[in-house]
This record gives sequence, structure tokens and C-alpha cells, in this order.
Amino acid sequence: MAKLGEYVNIKTGKLDANASSENGKYPFFTCAIEPLKIDTYSYDCECVLVAGNGDLNVKYYIGKFDAYQRTYIIESCDKSKLYVPYMYYFLDKSGELSNT
Repeated sequence: MAKLGEYVNIKTGKLDANASSENGKYPFFTCAIEPLKIDTYSYDCECVLVAGNGDLNVKYYIGKFDAYQRTYIIESCDKSKLYVPYMYYFLDKSGELSNT
């Protein structure tokens, strides 16, 4: 049986939540449901973002952004084998199903 870790790269953001900037140009993903803003970016990719604490929400994003240190950034190693929007749908829906 294949393991998710064989198909993805997982990393975490590096910034504290107070790194946000009210008028920033880029999204800053924290554990909050709505992203904050920030002036700089560290990532430019298509990914699924998972809050590592709080309500453990899941987001899909393509583009430039930065992330809080407890936010997981999950990228596909090979998009022909793991379609990122499908991964988002699976991770987002699995949480909803477990609550019913």
C-alpha cells in the first residue's frame, strides 16, 4: 500500500503570527480560517495548507505566500501522480466526514 509521504513534500512555515502586515501584498497563512497579509513571501507554489493547531482547517492555494510556523505546506512531488486539488478535496472532506 502506498503512503502519502511517498507522493508529497511536507514543510512548515517559519514565521511567528505577529509577522503579518495589515497592508501586505501577499497572503500570510496562519491557523486562522482567513489568511492575514504580509509584505514578503517565502513560497511560490501550488499546495494544500493545513493549520497545525486551532481548528485544523485546510486550504488550497497557488501563488506567492508566507506561512506561520505551525502551518503545514503540502506539495505534490509529481502532479501527474497526485493532483493537488484532489488532495485538498480529500483532506478537507475527510475532516467533515469524521465529524458526522
